[in-house]
Amino acid sequence: MLSTPLHPLLVHFPIALLLLGTITEIVALFKKEFFGKASVYLLSIGFITGIFAYLSGEGAEEYAEANQSNDIDSIVHTHETFALITLVLFGGYLALKLLQRWKGLPNYFSYILVIITIAGSILLSITGHYGGKMVYPDKQNTTDQIYHDSDD
Repeated sequence: MLSTPLHPLLVHFPIALLLLGTITEIVALFKKEFFGKASVYLLSIGFITGIFAYLSGEGAEEYAEANQSNDIDSIVHTHETFALITLVLFGGYLALKLLQRWKGLPNYFSYILVIITIAGSILLSITGHYGGKMVYPDKQNTTDQIYHDSDD
C-alpha cells in the first residue's frame, strides 16, 4: 500500500479540466464551432477524472484521520458531500448537452448549460476549499484571526 494517498494527486486533473471546460462553454456562446466541441471534451474528461478522484477519496480520508491531530471528520464529510454534488451537477450538464445535440433544442438552452457549469465550478471551488482545510489544518482560521486581531 502507498504511504501517501493518490487522491491529492488525482484531484488536480478534474479541477483544471472542469474549470477550463466552464470557460470554454461560456466562450462557446459566441464562437460555437470550436469552443462548443472543446467544452464537451474538457467537461467529459474532467467528469471522468472527477469520478476517479472521488473514488480515491476513501483512502485519503483514512490517511487524514490517521495523520491529523485534530478531529477532521466533519470537514471530510462536508468535502465529500460537495464533491458528490459537483459530480452530479457536471454529470447532469453532460446528459443535457447530449440531449441538446440529439434533439436540437433551442439556442436559449445553451445559456442554461452555461449556468449549470458556472454553478458546478462554484461548487468545485467550495469542495477544494474544504480539501485545503484538511491539508493545511493550521491555516484554516487565518482569515478569522486577521479580522479579530484588528478589532483589538
